[in-house]
Amino acid sequence: MTARDLRFYSRLQIAAHVLKKSSDRQLLEAAGVTTAQMSALSIIASEETMTQTRLAAELGLNDSAITAMVRRLIALKMVARVRDDTDGRAWRLKLTKTGAEAAAKARAITDQTSAKVDDLLGAKTIATVVAAMELIINDAD
Repeated sequence: MTARDLRFYSRLQIAAHVLKKSSDRQLLEAAGVTTAQMSALSIIASEETMTQTRLAAELGLNDSAITAMVRRLIALKMVARVRDDTDGRAWRLKLTKTGAEAAAKARAITDQTSAKVDDLLGAKTIATVVAAMELIINDAD
C-alpha cells in the first residue's frame, strides 16, 4: 500500500492535531502556556540568554511569528528582554522566574503525554516513526 492509499499525510495531520489540542488544553490549565509557547520556554531555558533570531531558527518559525510569540510571553511575564552584554544595541531573551515555574509545570504534562505515546506505540514503533519523520524533515526544500 502507498502513502496515498493509506491517506498518510491526512492521518499524520490529524494525529498531530489531536496531540497538540490535548496538550494545549492540559498545558494551559496547568501552566498557562500552549504547546508552542512551552517549546519556546524550553529552548530559552536551555541557555542563560538567547537571541530572538536563534529562537526562531530553533522553532522553525519566521520573524513575524516569533515576534508575536515573544510579545505574548513577555506580556505573561514569562520572558524578559535584556541588553546583550557585548552589543548594547542588541536584545536577548531570558526566562523569568514565572517562566521557569511554568516550564517546570509544563514538563510534567509533556512527560505524561510522552508516557502515553510510549504505552500506545512502544519503543520500536516510536523509533521507526521518528526515523521516518526525520527523513521527511531533512528532505524538505
